[in-house]
Amino acid sequence: MATTLTAEKLAQRAMEVNILTEQDLQPVWSEFGTNNVDFEPFKQALVRRGLLTNYQLDRLAEGYKTGFFFGDYKILYGVGAGTFARVFRATHRHTGALFAIKVLRNRYSRDPAVSDMFRREGELGAQLKHPNIVGIHEVYSKGAVHYLVMDFVEGQNLRDFYKVRGRFEPLEATRIVADMMAGLTYSFQKGISHRDLKMSNVIVSSDGDAKLLDFGLAGLGDAVEGEANPRTIDYAGLERATNVRKDDARSDIFFAGCIYYQLLSGRAALAETRERSQRLSKSRYSDIKPILDVLPTIPLPFARVVTKAIEFDPARRYQTPGEMLADLKVAAKRVAEAKDSGDLQEGQELLEGQLDDGTSRKLMVVESDHKMQDIFRELFKKVGYRVLVTSDPERLFQRLYDDPKSADILLISSGQIGREALEAFNKLGQDKRTSGLPVVLLLGESQAAWMKEAAGGPKRLVAKMPVKQKELRHAILAALAAN
Repeated sequence: MATTLTAEKLAQRAMEVNILTEQDLQPVWSEFGTNNVDFEPFKQALVRRGLLTNYQLDRLAEGYKTGFFFGDYKILYGVGAGTFARVFRATHRHTGALFAIKVLRNRYSRDPAVSDMFRREGELGAQLKHPNIVGIHEVYSKGAVHYLVMDFVEGQNLRDFYKVRGRFEPLEATRIVADMMAGLTYSFQKGISHRDLKMSNVIVSSDGDAKLLDFGLAGLGDAVEGEANPRTIDYAGLERATNVRKDDARSDIFFAGCIYYQLLSGRAALAETRERSQRLSKSRYSDIKPILDVLPTIPLPFARVVTKAIEFDPARRYQTPGEMLADLKVAAKRVAEAKDSGDLQEGQELLEGQLDDGTSRKLMVVESDHKMQDIFRELFKKVGYRVLVTSDPERLFQRLYDDPKSADILLISSGQIGREALEAFNKLGQDKRTSGLPVVLLLGESQAAWMKEAAGGPKRLVAKMPVKQKELRHAILAALAAN
């Protein structure tokens, strides 16, 4: 147990399992000047020097002899766990390259049916080499040890990303789904369908690229006798309701459309339930609420792609992933052109704060209430602005005088600041250094009488609470657009 383990015993265990050598440990002992070291400081030194991870230390403390290496790959820590397998981050012991290792759980490792399925599906996935598919480099299946060596992608799965972000901006959602469809198009050409397409099987890299994970592995559950397969039950429900074979690529297209629906609207297309009978119900797939009923502001070209992708009748759906990918590209181009031409009926939910060169407009918010600061920051960041915040009007002027280009537009809220906000608004218009800067003054509910004191103009607009988020955004756009 960790409570009785000494530093020397921990070091001995690490050497016994070949995760550390005496040479690795020598600088640590030298740091303390003795081998008679308390356990916790020694443990912290190992982590600080990057010699061991907390995962490795926990296994050593619990007395495990295995699980530190799979072949030439040293396990660093766990990154995910599912019903049938665990996923770890690992390094190659000779090259230091990073990989992800997917390991079949112990309770299935001695079941020939499951382990053989795991191996075969791994070999199937290893055939797929595409930028939008997480690559499998090695498949190992001997005795009770079964694992896959895969690309390690810096980023997070789309499900977790969505939990943090909520509804995505339309162009960003479209880029992600287009990446998914590029991967599916390649696999379709290889004769391989995914059969477990969902947000958790899409990885969004730190560079913003979407990559598909777990091709073919959905079939694994079919090998477990007596268990309902939780991974393919949605596919089973759709395919039973529409009377298609279970390798029909149009099922992948349907679930890709469901992901797109949720990214655009912020609402799941399919009714969420754990009840098996409800998940298999025909009405769950046939009675999806039209996406424009959920959110009417979604650009129409994108809404049309979603609608066709989730058609209940497979014959009315996209017939191949390539068809959907082509329409996504056309829709993205149309919406971008609508934005450039100023036609916001199809593009009003675009990244309004983003310039044509991809850079963001700088919006300076003057607000002293921390809660409101967060609201403004979230509201405008999600539509592409770079949001800067200050609570002091005087500091605002100092920043503008020091660097006139520190902001492209200002939003001054008088709710907590009071008359100082009104005075700052008027001073901006009077000072030649700032008179050409677009600015919106937002008055609190009890301050409406101040409107007549505010020196407005084409670039100098006044709004008053209560105001809808959309109205406030439009005020910002109107101030920016004024000549």
